[in-house]
Amino acid sequence: MKRSIFSLLLSFSILFGAEELRFGVISTVSLSQMQESFAPLLQRLEEATGRKIVLHSGYDYADTIEKFAQGAYDLGYIGPAPYVEAMRLVPGSLWIAAALDSDKADDFCSAIVVKKGSAITSLHHLVGKRLAFGSPDSTLSYFVPRKMLIDQGIDGQLQRYDFLGRHDRVAAYVIMGKYDAGALKLDVAQSYAQYLEIIAKSEPMNDFLIVCKAGMDETLRMQIRAALLSIKEAAVLRPIKPSLSGFVLKSDHDYDRLRYIIESVEEVAIP
Repeated sequence: MKRSIFSLLLSFSILFGAEELRFGVISTVSLSQMQESFAPLLQRLEEATGRKIVLHSGYDYADTIEKFAQGAYDLGYIGPAPYVEAMRLVPGSLWIAAALDSDKADDFCSAIVVKKGSAITSLHHLVGKRLAFGSPDSTLSYFVPRKMLIDQGIDGQLQRYDFLGRHDRVAAYVIMGKYDAGALKLDVAQSYAQYLEIIAKSEPMNDFLIVCKAGMDETLRMQIRAALLSIKEAAVLRPIKPSLSGFVLKSDHDYDRLRYIIESVEEVAIP
């Protein structure tokens, strides 16, 4: 009974109380899928803060990164490379509340895939072939896999590169035969295991983050962090990512290795 009264009072405070919070997302799949996946998490954060939280996204990766950097979102879900880029655009613009933690050691990896049955079985077989990336601002569908090609000495030997925007679109176009290979997140590749084969996989990278904008009230951001670190229920975590086991603390320095990868890729012009 006490829980019911508390929930009712909280609902009224969210509806009629403090200003709503804007939760930004980098959309790796369709926005409707993102809204469905994050609904349980946003509800938990609303309960923790007493504030209504509304999901928003930019037009594309670049627009969303700009919005994060400029403080258009109060908090949000952002990939490692977009986080690094937002902090480069406006130093100190984001504060890391927590990062995703997985129960799989190799979970946040990049995969380079081909259509099942393809004669391409290694990166060196990509010479003269067509390859699809996701967004030019993506950790796992551009920066990390391109660094893999550079390290193998075949970056300039492909027939063409194209950017398709999203991981699921990369998978679909490889399956349709429009590209010989594609670069995307390992978990997305695995979800299409019936149609795709993985020919190369990167080392694990630090996962997505939940960030707050600079200048957010310290009490509010600590409420958000505490709520994230306390979440253990699969019903909240799994819709975001099947292997998500919770949230962990990370610092800005945890993304220095990725900064090196990004800088190394940016030094080499796209052929």
